[in-house]
Amino acid sequence: MNFLDIIKTSVLHTIQSLKFVDIYIGQVVEEDDLKIKLDEKLFIGENEVVRTGSFIGKIKEGTKLLMLRESGGQRFFIIDTIIDNDEETR
Repeated sequence: MNFLDIIKTSVLHTIQSLKFVDIYIGQVVEEDDLKIKLDEKLFIGENEVVRTGSFIGKIKEGTKLLMLRESGGQRFFIIDTIIDNDEETR
């Protein structure tokens, strides 16, 4: 293996190990002063959330959200709502 192949392999491994975004499923726990629970210890508020065009108004308490977290950052993008199978049959 020549020097160029070693560099190519190293770069490929580095790129493959990078995570540019993290995917989260959050649940709205406070509607008026937006608060979203991402896991047992991680809660985010309005300041950390970037809303897309679908989420202009209030988001109801209990709503589950599909979110992306910017790599190395503190911004969470709301992508969509999640509908449980149980809710679809009601």
